[in-house]
Amino acid sequence: MTNRVQFTVIAAVLITVIAAYIGFSHYTGFDRQLKDNHVLRFPSPRLLPEVSLTRHDGEPFSIEQFKGRWNLINFGYTFCPDICPTNMADMRLAYTELAEAGFTDQLNFWMVTVDPARDTEQQLALYVPYFHADFVGLTGSSDEISQLASALDAVYYIEGEGEGYTVAHSDNYAIINPAGEYVALIRPPHRAQNIVAALKVLMQP
Repeated sequence: MTNRVQFTVIAAVLITVIAAYIGFSHYTGFDRQLKDNHVLRFPSPRLLPEVSLTRHDGEPFSIEQFKGRWNLINFGYTFCPDICPTNMADMRLAYTELAEAGFTDQLNFWMVTVDPARDTEQQLALYVPYFHADFVGLTGSSDEISQLASALDAVYYIEGEGEGYTVAHSDNYAIINPAGEYVALIRPPHRAQNIVAALKVLMQP
């Protein structure tokens, strides 16, 4: 093997190694940022079931409406005494910051009720837009909501009896990509900064 050929082979190997190192460094840095913001990103995107729900404005909803933008989904209910209004307030702060950075034309925020018996369209219309006019509340039958919640790792159950019952529920934000696939969740404890950082990382081209 001539010196020129040896040099060419060595150069090609070095370029391959350097490219692999750069790619690995980017990947680990990417995942480290997500981990630091309490994000669990799945190795493969997860498909969602076909469900039929109703938006707080009375319009029908299907999972096709998740497509074309990134989506942050919060499960909660309007009679929630503590965690839900706090989460919604964090969503408002995060959305405002993301809007200032020019991201919200690629993004939707949703609240799916875990209390459809009380959270009618009218009830959600009083509650969800209070936190931001661009947020959308979803309600529907218990079966349809249960299907979507199960697919997005949300667990909930009724506690107590009578009109004053509460609904215990998990406290994750689900993230759906523009293909309508479930790709990550943000785990508690929540802060608006975590939502902003996570979405900025995930939305990178």
